[in-house]
Amino acid sequence: MNHRVALVAFFLIPALWGAGSLLSALTASADVVCPGENAGEDGEERPGPMRPGDTRCAVLDGTLGVGTRNYDQQRLAQSLERREDARNGVLLLAYGTGGTLLAWRATRPGPRAD
Repeated sequence: MNHRVALVAFFLIPALWGAGSLLSALTASADVVCPGENAGEDGEERPGPMRPGDTRCAVLDGTLGVGTRNYDQQRLAQSLERREDARNGVLLLAYGTGGTLLAWRATRPGPRAD
């Protein structure tokens, strides 16, 4: 019986991770948020979400600046990230659910011999 629980848990964990990832992607905010320093058209730093016309969003890799994006580029990057998260979530959910069902079915006890 212990191997049954371990095998089902082996597939159930990715299913839960996928469900969380998919839910996160579907409920993500539509605000365009700069991951680093956001500067407006006038060159002044602005807190909060980016606004149309913002021209310089510092893209960070950890604490290292690796480039800049304007409003449209950042909006596209966030959209692509949400789509990638949704796709990965669906794949993990399908893998985990299918594997859980197959493992549960394959490890259930057979008919009793009297």
